[in-house]
Amino acid sequence: MIDLMTQYQALTGGAGSWTAEGYGQFEVSGVDAHALVHRITTADITLLPPGRFVHALLLRDDASILGRVTIHRFPDRLMLLVEREQRKVVWEYLVERKRGTVRLRDISDDVCAVVVRGPASALRLARLLEPMPEEGGDLTAARLAGIDLFAARATLDGPEGFDFYCRTRDRASLESVLGGAAIMPVEESAWELMRAEWGVARVGIEIDPEDTPVEAMLESLVAEGKGAPFPGEVALASRRRTGAIKRLAGFTIRGDELPPVDTPVRVGGHLVDRVRSIVHSPRVGIIGVTALPTSADAVGTPLVIEADGRSWTAEVARRPFVTRRTPALGAQGIP
Repeated sequence: MIDLMTQYQALTGGAGSWTAEGYGQFEVSGVDAHALVHRITTADITLLPPGRFVHALLLRDDASILGRVTIHRFPDRLMLLVEREQRKVVWEYLVERKRGTVRLRDISDDVCAVVVRGPASALRLARLLEPMPEEGGDLTAARLAGIDLFAARATLDGPEGFDFYCRTRDRASLESVLGGAAIMPVEESAWELMRAEWGVARVGIEIDPEDTPVEAMLESLVAEGKGAPFPGEVALASRRRTGAIKRLAGFTIRGDELPPVDTPVRVGGHLVDRVRSIVHSPRVGIIGVTALPTSADAVGTPLVIEADGRSWTAEVARRPFVTRRTPALGAQGIP
């Protein structure tokens, strides 16, 4: 078994692949498919041409976040990708809101999603992938060393890489080809460590059940004035007018000891939230996510984290914690 640090170095300094098991993948087709997705998500589908994908949200009527969704647009249909934890509830959400001539298919068990990330991804795939998506957000029907699949190029707000969607029966072949191209298979722990560095907020972990895009700092995923009311639109407009009481914020801690998840977080002696997630990043140290009053979420604001008689001093930090320019680790674990 390859150790975690070696897997992490592949994802952040070379190229690594992770198979996203259990994620929800839903195909939407029919004359009214685009209208349905336009109506129930926060994306403006009229601005999404075939051969592109976009990240968006699904909201409840009170504007709280049901799930994050990636919408892939093909010439004749759309595919929605959601996290495994929301697979069942999102499917029910789609079925409940289906209107007109629309065909919904849960293809989660028929399609395998393999994620490739790392600064060397494009170089190592150059001779194998045809055609290669050229820009972030591009989606193409392609062949990878003889395997038919769809290839999507990661957007610029995250690490360099590609998402591949193939038939489940081709999974082993795809994983073998990637391994032969010096793209290391990694476990979920390595993938989640890198994702934490990029500050990706997950529903049910960093994002609480009552959080709206305002509290979750995800307003960029909501299309303004798209001409089709979506669930939660009225409540979200009201929330924007009143403003957030608290918003998600990143923080850093010096040293090597991590406070437990759910440990109370205080500002100026006042309890404001809890540690919602925390990891030790090999590149940037201990990093975590909490929610802070808008009056106390400026970078550099001191925080105190306390649990069982222990105390940690933290300070607010920018999310994401890394960029594509953040140095990778060397052989000795030094940036």
